[in-house]
Amino acid sequence: MKKINFERLGVVLEPRGKEFKTVAKFNAGMALDNGIVHMAYRFAVWARHGYDERAESCYVVDDIRYACLTPEGKLIRDTERPLLQPSLPWDSTGCQDPRIVPFEGHFYLIYCGWDRNTVPVGKDLPRVGLARTKDFKTCEKLGVIGHYTWDKDACIFPERINGKVAFMHRVSPNIQIDYFDSIEDLMDQRFWDKYDRKRCAQSTVMKAAYPWESGKVGGSLPPIKTDKGWLLIYHGVEDHPNRKPIFTYRAGAALLDLKNPSKVIGRLPYPILEPETDYEKFGDVDNVVFPVGGYLHNGYLYMSYGGADRCVAMARTPLDGLLDALQEHKVAS
Repeated sequence: MKKINFERLGVVLEPRGKEFKTVAKFNAGMALDNGIVHMAYRFAVWARHGYDERAESCYVVDDIRYACLTPEGKLIRDTERPLLQPSLPWDSTGCQDPRIVPFEGHFYLIYCGWDRNTVPVGKDLPRVGLARTKDFKTCEKLGVIGHYTWDKDACIFPERINGKVAFMHRVSPNIQIDYFDSIEDLMDQRFWDKYDRKRCAQSTVMKAAYPWESGKVGGSLPPIKTDKGWLLIYHGVEDHPNRKPIFTYRAGAALLDLKNPSKVIGRLPYPILEPETDYEKFGDVDNVVFPVGGYLHNGYLYMSYGGADRCVAMARTPLDGLLDALQEHKVAS
């Protein structure tokens, strides 16, 4: 049984020149549209020292900026033009890790809003922010999803499931999917009150299953529709409590049922990408491969990922081979 491997295409975006030691460019969402790959990446400034890696961000402030690529994954230009900046209490110190999803006439950006200012010291709180654009020139913030829950790694599916908006997210350590009648309902706080205690377990669709993801799992690429099911590229975190770095981030693959994506029908037992190159092993946070964006082009799945919280790298693999492998590793119902 052949193991799936992604072909590394290398680093496409990274800090350069005078900014190299104080800036990071990484974790980029992507969407292929009319021959152009729109990229929204995380631009982070000034690494912090002496922070708690389990509860705090190592950056002082983050925003989200725009670049574009060819479908083959080559950088056309890095505009460094901010799309989303901290402006509200719940994203006061960061707009991070955007997933881009085309949905009903807009490109939705589902991002992590980071709050260090309105919470107790050392208790940073990430919340899911929702924004949308039509042209990647201006971007409208719509609001926050779940005001009081530590939640991130979120996206919506690119089409309705049985008439519902399907929202994938991660209340640690597992992946959840919840269903809503409208985009607006996602931001209804009444649904999220006491969510982590009352409804989180029944919404959970994936838990850690292998040693390389023993710490937690989280969604990475927005699910991609195929004739075999919804392809999900996710990340798994292995916890190393007694050594540095304390985490290793790897990428995994699963297949969800087309009509009921809360049902996992296939899952690879091994990571499809893990830290091996210097740009994946050494950076602001070592040993990190963190996929965020992806698209299909000429029979390949192209994927962007953050390397060691410093750069944006690209990789690809034939879609058919990945789907065949997932069907060989079916999940018992």
